Amino acid sequence: MIDKMKMDNQTSENKMIFVTMHQSPNGYSLRDLILSEMGLGVGRRARQGDNITPEMQYKIRTENIRGIVIDEVHDALTLTEVQQRINLSLLKNLSGSTYGLSVFAFGIPDAAKVLRRDLQLERRYPVVSLSGWDNGPEFRSFVATYIHHLPLKKPTNFKDQVLFLKIMEKGDGLMDNVVKIIQASAMASILDGSEHINHRHLDNIEEIMANFNYALSISDPEAADEAGAA
Repeated sequence: MIDKMKMDNQTSENKMIFVTMHQSPNGYSLRDLILSEMGLGVGRRARQGDNITPEMQYKIRTENIRGIVIDEVHDALTLTEVQQRINLSLLKNLSGSTYGLSVFAFGIPDAAKVLRRDLQLERRYPVVSLSGWDNGPEFRSFVATYIHHLPLKKPTNFKDQVLFLKIMEKGDGLMDNVVKIIQASAMASILDGSEHINHRHLDNIEEIMANFNYALSISDPEAADEAGAA
């Protein structure tokens, strides 16, 4: 879902910014990551707690930023009590009157449990369990659009419905898996000179993904991702 939101964001007048807590090699906090994605930097002044609200408001207004998407939000909410309070307060402020952003937070059920401890956040952030893809028109449209934007010299046969079915089944209907399968297949097609995704890539996707150090997630209904939005 996040990958589709990113693709839609490229052509939308109303912009969103995307942050991923898991991808924080510099040890940035959630606040730091948001500032960085807004192009405000994570300088000494921001770290010392100076008021950067006017700068954020200006950035949001001039760049028409309407929302923020936070992936792996559980990494921001399953910390110490102090860090939890800081990040929960930040989520309130982002969706409050000061910034007026729509906030979409994706993570595992543990994150939802933390949100439910705060009555205000529980009311503001409805929690929805996300189900996997099925091989329907929306799935096929996403796959075709994603592949179309890849730097492959030859077209993939989008009339081949079995191709879509294999991508969906190999990925177990999970968005993260589907994207990894497409990316790995595309890279393999460049290396082997075919320059398009075909059945040979999908039939050997486990080996191909291992060569690129990719791993598929295992679908577990009891540990499904949950999304909160405000």
